[in-house]
Amino acid sequence: MLLFEPDRTPYDLRWRMFGIDVRVHPMFWLVTTILGWDWYRAGETGAEGVGFVALWVLCVFVSILVHELGHVVAGNIFGSRGHIVLFGFGGLAIGSSDLRSRWQRVVVYLAGPGAQFLLLGVIWLLVYRLELLGGPREQVIRLVERDPAMFAVWMLWAINLFWPILNLLPIWPLDGGQVSRELCEAAAPRNGRRYSLVLSMLTAGVLAAHILMSQRGPGLIPWLNDYFRTGPLTAFFFILFAVQSYQALQEESHRRRNWDDDNLPWERR
Repeated sequence: MLLFEPDRTPYDLRWRMFGIDVRVHPMFWLVTTILGWDWYRAGETGAEGVGFVALWVLCVFVSILVHELGHVVAGNIFGSRGHIVLFGFGGLAIGSSDLRSRWQRVVVYLAGPGAQFLLLGVIWLLVYRLELLGGPREQVIRLVERDPAMFAVWMLWAINLFWPILNLLPIWPLDGGQVSRELCEAAAPRNGRRYSLVLSMLTAGVLAAHILMSQRGPGLIPWLNDYFRTGPLTAFFFILFAVQSYQALQEESHRRRNWDDDNLPWERR
């Protein structure tokens, strides 16, 4: 959710891979652990429960790293060198979209979810070709809850299927929201950014309302419950996205008013 790079700390984990600098801020480990603490109950003992939480953190780390690598590699292809920072609720591909061409920026934005879908394809081959999770649904659930390796495979499958889909929604500042902004600005240069922010605010608001209402009923979009089951924490994030979009819309309106005032004909001033 952050669009700026956090300050460096003495506790950052740093390395270089494929010629790309990677930095992991300590808040990444803390926030990811908190978000995955419910998996503690997956183990029958305390030690096993901690192991499942650690696996969750590892799966999130790998998935987000692959996502950001997709952005940076695409940016490098077009000549924009970038680096990766994992922080808080996700990651940043700093500098990867600093490109003059709109279509190149769109490709860079889509490359992150695309990299996750490629990883999903590898997991699909592992799961179905080797028949690791075959059998009735109840049997699969029991296997996942007993076997840490199967838990990791299942978690990687879920993260790299649903997270990139959510990331492609036209919600600012997700990748889909940035693509939406580029397309709206291309179609309507004067008002495109405002249109994209309104779309972002409405999409995030509707999804937040649906999630909250679905806790006690079918929600606003009943068919969505078959594919999108989540809780109040996810609703909170969508509310936050809606508020961010509203604030950005207000800032954009203020900027436009100032620009119009500065460019009024002399006779009207």
